[in-house]
Amino acid sequence: MNWTAIVGVLVAVLALGLLSVSLLRARREAGRFRLLDEIARVSDSAEDLPSTLDAICDLLVPAVADFCMIDVIADGRVERAAARASERAGPDVQLGLASREPSVPAKMVSGGEEASLEPRFIERTGEADLRELAHDADDLVFLRSLKMRSSITAALRARGRVIGTVTIGTAWSRRRYRRHDARFARVLSGRLALALDNAGLFSDLERVQRERAEIAATLQRGLLPPPLPEIPGWDAAAMYRPAGAENEVGGDFYDAFPIAGGWMLVIGDVTGRGAEAAAVTAQARYTLRTAAWLSGDPLVALATLNSALLARADAALCTVVALALSADAREPVRLVVAGHLPPLLVDGDTVTEIAEAGPVLGAFSNASWNLEQARILPGQQLVAVTDGITEAGGVVERFGEERLRAELAGSASPAISVSKLEGALDLFTAGALEDDAAVLAVAPAPAPV
Repeated sequence: MNWTAIVGVLVAVLALGLLSVSLLRARREAGRFRLLDEIARVSDSAEDLPSTLDAICDLLVPAVADFCMIDVIADGRVERAAARASERAGPDVQLGLASREPSVPAKMVSGGEEASLEPRFIERTGEADLRELAHDADDLVFLRSLKMRSSITAALRARGRVIGTVTIGTAWSRRRYRRHDARFARVLSGRLALALDNAGLFSDLERVQRERAEIAATLQRGLLPPPLPEIPGWDAAAMYRPAGAENEVGGDFYDAFPIAGGWMLVIGDVTGRGAEAAAVTAQARYTLRTAAWLSGDPLVALATLNSALLARADAALCTVVALALSADAREPVRLVVAGHLPPLLVDGDTVTEIAEAGPVLGAFSNASWNLEQARILPGQQLVAVTDGITEAGGVVERFGEERLRAELAGSASPAISVSKLEGALDLFTAGALEDDAAVLAVAPAPAPV
Protein backbone atom coordinates (compact mmCIF):
# COMPACT_ATOMS: atom_id res chain seq x y z
CA MET A 1 0.00 0.00 0.00
CA ASN A 2 1.35 3.34 -1.05
CA TRP A 3 0.89 5.36 2.16
CA THR A 4 2.58 8.34 0.65
CA ALA A 5 -0.04 8.58 -2.09
CA ILE A 6 -2.88 8.10 0.38
CA VAL A 7 -1.55 10.83 2.64
CA GLY A 8 -1.14 13.10 -0.36
CA VAL A 9 -4.78 12.54 -1.37
CA LEU A 10 -5.99 13.20 2.18
CA VAL A 11 -3.97 16.39 2.37
CA ALA A 12 -5.37 17.53 -0.96
CA VAL A 13 -8.94 16.80 0.18
CA LEU A 14 -8.32 18.64 3.44
CA ALA A 15 -6.84 21.60 1.62
CA LEU A 16 -9.79 21.66 -0.75
CA GLY A 17 -12.16 21.59 2.19
CA LEU A 18 -10.32 24.40 3.92
CA LEU A 19 -10.35 26.38 0.69
CA SER A 20 -14.09 25.86 0.33
CA VAL A 21 -14.65 26.99 3.91
CA SER A 22 -12.47 30.03 3.31
CA LEU A 23 -14.37 30.88 0.15
CA LEU A 24 -17.70 30.53 1.95
CA ARG A 25 -16.47 32.77 4.76
CA ALA A 26 -15.16 35.32 2.26
CA ARG A 27 -18.52 35.38 0.44
CA ARG A 28 -20.33 35.68 3.76
CA GLU A 29 -18.13 38.56 4.89
CA ALA A 30 -18.46 40.29 1.51
CA GLY A 31 -22.23 39.99 1.74
CA ARG A 32 -22.21 41.45 5.21
CA PHE A 33 -20.10 44.41 4.12
CA ARG A 34 -22.54 45.01 1.27
CA LEU A 35 -25.37 44.90 3.77
CA LEU A 36 -23.69 47.50 5.96
CA ASP A 37 -23.12 49.73 2.93
CA GLU A 38 -26.77 49.36 1.92
CA ILE A 39 -27.89 50.33 5.42
CA ALA A 40 -25.75 53.47 5.21
CA ARG A 41 -27.18 54.29 1.78
CA VAL A 42 -30.85 53.95 2.73
CA SER A 43 -30.23 55.87 5.95
CA ASP A 44 -28.87 58.79 3.95
CA SER A 45 -31.66 58.75 1.37
CA ALA A 46 -34.70 58.17 3.61
CA GLU A 47 -36.88 61.20 4.28
CA ASP A 48 -37.76 60.55 7.93
CA LEU A 49 -37.22 58.19 10.84
CA PRO A 50 -40.09 55.71 10.13
CA SER A 51 -39.10 55.29 6.49
CA THR A 52 -35.46 54.82 7.55
CA LEU A 53 -36.36 52.00 9.94
CA ASP A 54 -38.67 50.33 7.42
CA ALA A 55 -35.94 50.41 4.79
CA ILE A 56 -33.43 48.88 7.21
CA CYS A 57 -35.83 46.07 8.10
CA ASP A 58 -36.34 45.35 4.40
CA LEU A 59 -32.57 44.89 4.10
CA LEU A 60 -32.20 42.61 7.12
CA VAL A 61 -35.06 40.32 6.06
CA PRO A 62 -34.35 37.92 4.42
CA ALA A 63 -30.62 38.69 3.97
CA VAL A 64 -29.59 37.78 7.53
CA ALA A 65 -32.87 37.08 9.31
CA ASP A 66 -36.35 35.60 8.93
CA PHE A 67 -37.74 38.34 11.14
CA CYS A 68 -36.44 41.48 12.80
CA MET A 69 -37.64 44.18 15.18
CA ILE A 70 -36.20 47.60 15.96
CA ASP A 71 -37.16 49.18 19.27
CA VAL A 72 -36.39 52.67 20.54
CA ILE A 73 -35.60 53.54 24.14
CA ALA A 74 -36.40 56.92 25.64
CA ASP A 75 -36.83 57.93 29.29
CA GLY A 76 -36.72 54.30 30.38
CA ARG A 77 -39.55 53.27 28.07
CA VAL A 78 -39.24 50.86 25.16
CA GLU A 79 -41.42 51.22 22.08
CA ARG A 80 -41.51 49.15 18.94
CA ALA A 81 -40.56 51.30 15.97
CA ALA A 82 -40.44 48.75 13.14
CA ALA A 83 -40.90 45.04 12.51
CA ARG A 84 -40.58 42.77 9.52
CA ALA A 85 -41.14 39.05 8.83
CA SER A 86 -40.30 37.09 5.70
CA GLU A 87 -43.05 36.34 3.19
CA ARG A 88 -43.05 32.70 4.31
CA ALA A 89 -44.33 33.76 7.73
CA GLY A 90 -47.57 35.35 6.54
CA PRO A 91 -49.07 38.78 7.32
CA ASP A 92 -50.43 37.79 10.73
CA VAL A 93 -46.94 37.12 12.04
CA GLN A 94 -45.62 40.51 10.97
CA LEU A 95 -48.66 42.22 12.48
CA GLY A 96 -48.12 40.28 15.71
CA LEU A 97 -44.46 41.25 15.86
CA ALA A 98 -45.26 44.90 15.20
CA SER A 99 -47.91 45.10 17.93
CA ARG A 100 -46.10 42.95 20.48
CA GLU A 101 -44.60 44.55 23.58
CA PRO A 102 -40.80 44.39 23.23
CA SER A 103 -38.82 41.85 25.26
CA VAL A 104 -35.69 43.90 25.75
CA PRO A 105 -33.17 42.93 28.48
CA ALA A 106 -33.42 45.28 31.43
CA LYS A 107 -29.66 45.93 31.32
CA MET A 108 -30.05 47.38 27.82
CA VAL A 109 -32.91 49.63 28.88
CA SER A 110 -30.95 51.05 31.79
CA GLY A 111 -27.75 51.38 29.73
CA GLY A 112 -24.65 52.84 31.28
CA GLU A 113 -22.78 49.56 31.85
CA GLU A 114 -20.51 48.17 29.17
CA ALA A 115 -22.11 44.79 29.79
CA SER A 116 -25.38 46.20 28.48
CA LEU A 117 -23.79 46.29 25.02
CA GLU A 118 -23.28 42.52 24.93
CA PRO A 119 -25.90 40.98 22.60
CA ARG A 120 -28.47 38.57 23.98
CA PHE A 121 -27.69 35.47 21.93
CA ILE A 122 -29.99 32.45 21.90
CA GLU A 123 -28.35 29.86 19.63
CA ARG A 124 -30.98 27.12 20.08
CA THR A 125 -34.33 28.41 21.26
CA GLY A 126 -35.99 26.17 23.79
CA GLU A 127 -39.16 26.28 25.87
CA ALA A 128 -37.35 27.92 28.76
CA ASP A 129 -36.17 30.71 26.48
CA LEU A 130 -39.69 31.32 25.17
CA ARG A 131 -41.11 31.47 28.70
CA GLU A 132 -38.46 34.00 29.67
CA LEU A 133 -39.31 36.17 26.67
CA ALA A 134 -43.10 35.90 26.99
CA HIS A 135 -45.13 38.53 28.83
CA ASP A 136 -48.15 36.33 29.46
CA ALA A 137 -49.81 33.09 28.33
CA ASP A 138 -51.13 34.54 25.07
CA ASP A 139 -47.74 35.97 24.24
CA LEU A 140 -46.17 32.57 24.90
CA VAL A 141 -48.57 30.97 22.41
CA PHE A 142 -47.58 33.56 19.82
CA LEU A 143 -43.85 33.00 20.41
CA ARG A 144 -44.31 29.24 20.07
CA SER A 145 -46.07 29.76 16.74
CA LEU A 146 -42.96 31.44 15.34
CA LYS A 147 -40.97 28.20 15.63
CA MET A 148 -37.95 30.33 16.36
CA ARG A 149 -34.60 28.59 16.00
CA SER A 150 -32.14 31.37 16.94
CA SER A 151 -32.26 35.03 17.89
CA ILE A 152 -29.91 37.89 18.70
CA THR A 153 -30.80 41.18 20.41
CA ALA A 154 -28.15 43.90 20.29
CA ALA A 155 -28.12 47.32 21.89
CA LEU A 156 -28.02 50.43 19.70
CA ARG A 157 -25.66 52.88 21.36
CA ALA A 158 -25.03 56.40 20.09
CA ARG A 159 -23.26 59.37 21.71
CA GLY A 160 -22.72 57.43 24.92
CA ARG A 161 -26.27 56.24 25.49
CA VAL A 162 -28.42 53.28 24.49
CA ILE A 163 -31.10 54.59 22.15
CA GLY A 164 -32.68 51.31 21.12
CA THR A 165 -32.23 47.66 20.23
CA VAL A 166 -32.35 45.47 17.14
CA THR A 167 -33.53 41.87 17.27
CA ILE A 168 -32.96 39.42 14.42
CA GLY A 169 -34.16 35.83 14.38
CA THR A 170 -34.34 32.71 12.27
CA ALA A 171 -37.24 30.29 11.93
CA TRP A 172 -38.74 29.26 8.62
CA SER A 173 -35.51 29.25 6.60
CA ARG A 174 -34.07 26.60 8.98
CA ARG A 175 -30.98 28.77 9.45
CA ARG A 176 -29.29 28.92 12.81
CA TYR A 177 -27.05 31.64 14.24
CA ARG A 178 -23.53 30.90 15.46
CA ARG A 179 -21.05 32.85 17.54
CA HIS A 180 -19.70 34.66 14.50
CA ASP A 181 -23.27 35.86 13.80
CA ALA A 182 -23.47 37.33 17.29
CA ARG A 183 -20.18 39.16 16.66
CA PHE A 184 -21.56 40.50 13.38
CA ALA A 185 -24.73 41.61 15.20
CA ARG A 186 -22.51 43.78 17.40
CA VAL A 187 -21.03 45.43 14.29
CA LEU A 188 -24.49 45.70 12.74
CA SER A 189 -25.87 47.38 15.85
CA GLY A 190 -23.19 50.07 15.62
CA ARG A 191 -24.15 50.89 12.05
CA LEU A 192 -27.86 50.86 12.91
CA ALA A 193 -27.26 53.09 15.93
CA LEU A 194 -25.54 55.64 13.72
CA ALA A 195 -28.39 55.50 11.20
CA LEU A 196 -31.02 55.76 13.94
CA ASP A 197 -29.21 58.64 15.63
CA ASN A 198 -28.82 60.52 12.35
CA ALA A 199 -32.46 59.97 11.49
CA GLY A 200 -33.40 61.11 14.97
CA LEU A 201 -31.31 64.24 14.53
CA PHE A 202 -33.11 64.96 11.27
CA SER A 203 -36.40 64.33 13.06
CA ASP A 204 -35.35 66.74 15.80
CA LEU A 205 -34.32 69.25 13.14
CA GLU A 206 -37.70 68.92 11.45
CA ARG A 207 -39.39 69.46 14.82
CA VAL A 208 -37.25 72.52 15.52
CA GLN A 209 -38.00 73.86 12.05
CA ARG A 210 -41.73 73.37 12.60
CA GLU A 211 -41.51 75.14 15.94
CA ARG A 212 -39.52 77.97 14.37
CA ALA A 213 -42.09 78.23 11.58
CA GLU A 214 -44.90 78.42 14.15
CA ILE A 215 -43.04 81.10 16.11
CA ALA A 216 -42.30 83.01 12.92
CA ALA A 217 -45.92 82.74 11.81
CA THR A 218 -47.04 84.15 15.17
CA LEU A 219 -44.41 86.88 14.86
CA GLN A 220 -45.52 87.55 11.29
CA ARG A 221 -49.13 87.96 12.38
CA GLY A 222 -48.00 90.30 15.16
CA LEU A 223 -46.07 92.44 12.68
CA LEU A 224 -48.77 92.60 10.02
CA PRO A 225 -49.74 96.23 9.56
CA PRO A 226 -53.13 96.89 11.15
CA PRO A 227 -56.04 98.16 9.07
CA LEU A 228 -55.80 101.89 8.52
CA PRO A 229 -57.96 103.86 10.93
CA GLU A 230 -60.49 106.48 9.89
CA ILE A 231 -58.57 109.73 9.44
CA PRO A 232 -60.88 112.77 9.59
CA GLY A 233 -60.63 114.83 6.41
CA TRP A 234 -58.51 112.25 4.60
CA ASP A 235 -59.06 109.16 2.48
CA ALA A 236 -56.35 106.49 2.82
CA ALA A 237 -55.73 102.94 1.61
CA ALA A 238 -52.87 100.48 2.00
CA MET A 239 -51.69 97.01 1.01
CA TYR A 240 -49.10 94.61 2.38
CA ARG A 241 -48.09 91.39 0.64
CA PRO A 242 -45.53 89.15 2.39
CA ALA A 243 -43.23 86.91 0.39
CA GLY A 244 -41.14 83.82 1.20
CA ALA A 245 -41.59 81.06 3.73
CA GLU A 246 -43.32 81.65 7.04
CA ASN A 247 -40.01 81.50 8.88
CA GLU A 248 -38.62 84.27 6.66
CA VAL A 249 -40.43 87.22 8.11
CA GLY A 250 -39.83 90.28 5.96
CA GLY A 251 -39.18 93.90 6.84
CA ASP A 252 -41.77 95.97 4.93
CA PHE A 253 -44.26 97.89 7.05
CA TYR A 254 -46.68 100.78 7.12
CA ASP A 255 -48.46 102.47 9.99
CA ALA A 256 -50.81 105.32 10.82
CA PHE A 257 -51.20 106.99 14.21
CA PRO A 258 -52.41 110.31 15.66
CA ILE A 259 -49.98 113.10 16.53
CA ALA A 260 -50.51 116.63 17.82
CA GLY A 261 -52.61 118.52 15.27
CA GLY A 262 -53.22 115.58 12.94
CA TRP A 263 -51.91 112.18 11.88
CA MET A 264 -48.66 110.62 10.77
CA LEU A 265 -48.48 107.94 8.09
CA VAL A 266 -45.25 105.99 7.55
CA ILE A 267 -44.13 103.31 5.14
CA GLY A 268 -40.73 101.64 5.34
CA ASP A 269 -38.48 98.73 4.63
CA VAL A 270 -35.90 97.03 6.83
CA THR A 271 -32.97 95.20 5.25
CA GLY A 272 -32.80 91.42 5.61
CA ARG A 273 -35.30 88.72 6.48
CA GLY A 274 -36.12 86.46 9.36
CA ALA A 275 -36.14 87.09 13.09
CA GLU A 276 -33.53 89.86 13.01
CA ALA A 277 -35.47 91.81 10.38
CA ALA A 278 -38.65 91.28 12.38
CA ALA A 279 -37.00 92.69 15.50
CA VAL A 280 -35.80 95.77 13.61
CA THR A 281 -39.24 96.22 12.02
CA ALA A 282 -40.90 96.19 15.42
CA GLN A 283 -38.31 98.63 16.77
CA ALA A 284 -38.79 100.95 13.80
CA ARG A 285 -42.56 101.04 14.05
CA TYR A 286 -42.73 101.71 17.75
CA THR A 287 -39.81 104.14 17.84
CA LEU A 288 -41.47 106.19 15.10
CA ARG A 289 -44.80 106.06 16.92
CA THR A 290 -43.34 107.16 20.25
CA ALA A 291 -41.10 109.91 18.87
CA ALA A 292 -43.86 111.26 16.62
CA TRP A 293 -46.43 111.23 19.41
CA LEU A 294 -44.06 113.17 21.69
CA SER A 295 -42.86 115.68 19.10
CA GLY A 296 -45.41 115.77 16.29
CA ASP A 297 -42.42 116.29 13.98
CA PRO A 298 -41.44 113.73 11.29
CA LEU A 299 -37.82 114.98 11.35
CA VAL A 300 -37.54 114.25 15.06
CA ALA A 301 -39.13 110.83 14.55
CA LEU A 302 -36.60 109.84 11.86
CA ALA A 303 -33.63 111.22 13.81
CA THR A 304 -34.73 109.24 16.88
CA LEU A 305 -35.00 106.02 14.89
CA ASN A 306 -31.61 106.67 13.28
CA SER A 307 -29.99 106.95 16.71
CA ALA A 308 -31.76 103.80 17.92
CA LEU A 309 -30.55 101.78 14.93
CA LEU A 310 -26.98 103.03 15.31
CA ALA A 311 -27.04 101.98 18.98
CA ARG A 312 -27.80 98.35 18.05
CA ALA A 313 -24.99 95.81 18.34
CA ASP A 314 -25.79 94.51 14.85
CA ALA A 315 -25.99 96.50 11.64
CA ALA A 316 -29.56 97.50 10.86
CA LEU A 317 -30.70 99.74 8.03
CA CYS A 318 -34.15 101.10 7.42
CA THR A 319 -35.77 103.23 4.73
CA VAL A 320 -38.81 105.35 5.57
CA VAL A 321 -41.29 107.80 4.10
CA ALA A 322 -43.04 109.81 6.82
CA LEU A 323 -46.11 111.93 6.03
CA ALA A 324 -47.50 114.35 8.62
CA LEU A 325 -51.16 115.13 7.80
CA SER A 326 -52.87 118.16 9.27
CA ALA A 327 -56.33 117.87 10.72
CA ASP A 328 -57.25 120.39 8.04
CA ALA A 329 -56.75 118.65 4.69
CA ARG A 330 -56.30 122.05 3.04
CA GLU A 331 -52.98 122.43 4.85
CA PRO A 332 -49.81 121.13 3.16
CA VAL A 333 -48.55 117.62 3.95
CA ARG A 334 -45.15 117.67 5.66
CA LEU A 335 -42.99 114.80 4.46
CA VAL A 336 -39.51 113.37 4.96
CA VAL A 337 -37.85 110.63 2.88
CA ALA A 338 -34.95 108.57 4.27
CA GLY A 339 -33.34 106.27 1.70
CA HIS A 340 -36.74 105.29 0.33
CA LEU A 341 -38.43 105.56 -3.04
CA PRO A 342 -39.88 109.11 -3.07
CA PRO A 343 -43.67 109.31 -2.89
CA LEU A 344 -45.55 109.98 -6.11
CA LEU A 345 -48.17 112.68 -6.66
CA VAL A 346 -50.95 111.30 -8.83
CA ASP A 347 -52.89 114.04 -10.59
CA GLY A 348 -55.10 112.45 -13.22
CA ASP A 349 -52.79 110.99 -15.87
CA THR A 350 -49.77 112.83 -14.51
CA VAL A 351 -47.55 111.04 -11.98
CA THR A 352 -44.53 112.88 -10.53
CA GLU A 353 -42.09 112.58 -7.64
CA ILE A 354 -42.56 115.30 -5.04
CA ALA A 355 -39.54 114.85 -2.74
CA GLU A 356 -35.89 113.88 -2.70
CA ALA A 357 -34.56 110.98 -0.67
CA GLY A 358 -32.14 111.65 2.17
CA PRO A 359 -29.74 109.13 3.75
CA VAL A 360 -30.93 105.70 4.83
CA LEU A 361 -31.55 105.31 8.56
CA GLY A 362 -28.97 103.46 10.65
CA ALA A 363 -25.97 104.31 8.45
CA PHE A 364 -24.63 107.69 9.55
CA SER A 365 -24.61 109.41 12.94
CA ASN A 366 -24.41 112.89 11.41
CA ALA A 367 -27.12 112.34 8.80
CA SER A 368 -29.75 114.99 8.16
CA TRP A 369 -32.97 115.09 6.17
CA ASN A 370 -35.05 117.78 4.53
CA LEU A 371 -38.57 118.48 5.71
CA GLU A 372 -40.59 119.17 2.60
CA GLN A 373 -44.18 120.27 2.09
CA ALA A 374 -46.71 119.38 -0.58
CA ARG A 375 -50.21 120.70 -0.94
CA ILE A 376 -52.52 117.91 -2.06
CA LEU A 377 -55.53 119.28 -3.90
CA PRO A 378 -58.88 117.57 -4.23
CA GLY A 379 -58.62 114.90 -6.91
CA GLN A 380 -54.91 114.41 -6.26
CA GLN A 381 -53.28 111.74 -4.11
CA LEU A 382 -49.92 110.71 -2.69
CA VAL A 383 -48.76 107.13 -3.25
CA ALA A 384 -45.68 105.58 -1.63
CA VAL A 385 -44.47 102.03 -2.29
CA THR A 386 -41.63 99.80 -1.11
CA ASP A 387 -39.09 98.41 -3.55
CA GLY A 388 -40.85 95.06 -3.38
CA ILE A 389 -43.12 96.62 -6.01
CA THR A 390 -40.56 98.08 -8.39
CA GLU A 391 -38.07 95.22 -7.98
CA ALA A 392 -40.68 92.45 -8.40
CA GLY A 393 -39.51 89.98 -11.02
CA GLY A 394 -41.52 88.89 -14.02
CA VAL A 395 -40.66 86.50 -16.83
CA VAL A 396 -38.00 88.69 -18.44
CA GLU A 397 -37.79 91.95 -16.48
CA ARG A 398 -38.55 93.85 -13.28
CA PHE A 399 -41.84 95.60 -12.59
CA GLY A 400 -39.98 98.91 -12.62
CA GLU A 401 -40.91 102.52 -11.94
CA GLU A 402 -42.25 103.13 -15.44
CA ARG A 403 -44.84 100.39 -15.09
CA LEU A 404 -45.64 101.67 -11.58
CA ARG A 405 -46.42 105.15 -12.92
CA ALA A 406 -48.47 103.73 -15.78
CA GLU A 407 -50.63 101.72 -13.37
CA LEU A 408 -51.21 104.75 -11.13
CA ALA A 409 -52.06 107.15 -13.96
CA GLY A 410 -55.75 107.96 -14.03
CA SER A 411 -56.51 106.41 -10.62
CA ALA A 412 -59.29 108.41 -9.00
CA SER A 413 -58.78 107.44 -5.35
CA PRO A 414 -56.35 105.73 -2.94
CA ALA A 415 -58.49 102.59 -2.90
CA ILE A 416 -58.41 102.35 -6.71
CA SER A 417 -54.65 102.95 -6.79
CA VAL A 418 -53.97 100.20 -4.26
CA SER A 419 -56.33 97.79 -5.99
CA LYS A 420 -54.78 98.42 -9.43
CA LEU A 421 -51.25 97.96 -8.12
CA GLU A 422 -52.12 94.77 -6.29
CA GLY A 423 -53.76 93.28 -9.38
CA ALA A 424 -50.94 94.34 -11.69
CA LEU A 425 -48.31 92.97 -9.31
CA ASP A 426 -50.09 89.64 -8.99
CA LEU A 427 -50.44 89.32 -12.76
CA PHE A 428 -46.84 90.37 -13.43
CA THR A 429 -45.29 87.95 -10.91
CA ALA A 430 -47.84 85.14 -11.35
CA GLY A 431 -48.40 85.41 -7.60
CA ALA A 432 -44.77 84.58 -6.76
CA LEU A 433 -43.25 87.56 -4.99
CA GLU A 434 -39.50 87.60 -4.34
CA ASP A 435 -39.76 90.28 -1.67
CA ASP A 436 -42.41 91.80 0.55
CA ALA A 437 -44.42 94.59 -1.04
CA ALA A 438 -46.32 97.46 0.54
CA VAL A 439 -48.32 100.41 -0.78
CA LEU A 440 -49.68 103.44 1.06
CA ALA A 441 -51.95 106.00 -0.62
CA VAL A 442 -53.65 109.10 0.82
CA ALA A 443 -55.78 111.92 -0.53
CA PRO A 444 -58.06 114.68 0.79
CA ALA A 445 -61.45 113.18 1.47
CA PRO A 446 -64.13 114.10 -1.09
CA ALA A 447 -66.46 116.85 -0.01
CA PRO A 448 -69.75 115.49 1.35
CA VAL A 449 -72.60 115.61 -1.14
